[in-house]
Amino acid sequence: MALRDVINENDEVIGQAEKEEIQQKKLICRVAFVIIVNSAQELLLQQRSARKKAYPLYWSGAAAGHVHSGETYEQAAARELKEELGVTAPLRYLGKHFSAEDREMVASFLAFHDGPYNIERHEIEKIDFFTLERLRQEMPGMKVTSFLERALPLIDGKLG
Repeated sequence: MALRDVINENDEVIGQAEKEEIQQKKLICRVAFVIIVNSAQELLLQQRSARKKAYPLYWSGAAAGHVHSGETYEQAAARELKEELGVTAPLRYLGKHFSAEDREMVASFLAFHDGPYNIERHEIEKIDFFTLERLRQEMPGMKVTSFLERALPLIDGKLG
């Protein structure tokens, strides 16, 4: 199990710990979050696996995961994209926010890619493509992660 950096609300490293200790003590750690956009300007979203402890069957970005100790947000985003979808693509930084409910600092990225996608079935139930308009219409009836909700406003003006 990889060590994670423990941080404060200003994203300053104050130590390292294993996943279990971070969860038990409600420490703050870092997460990288990626949304893929294809050439048709559609967002690739994943429905998280039913086997996931956190947010099973919720819709989220294309890939997300915890940042390992000593790793940058961008390195973690690239690693998660490769692990979950088999994708290597340039990343564009969108922004960062603190998720108080999850005790995580989340950095969001955009990647432009048309596939193919090799879905990691232990992580992902299914993927789908959404235009921003369709997503905004359907989102009120969907179970979505707070990461996705917080990242969407950061995408405006970044497509095309």
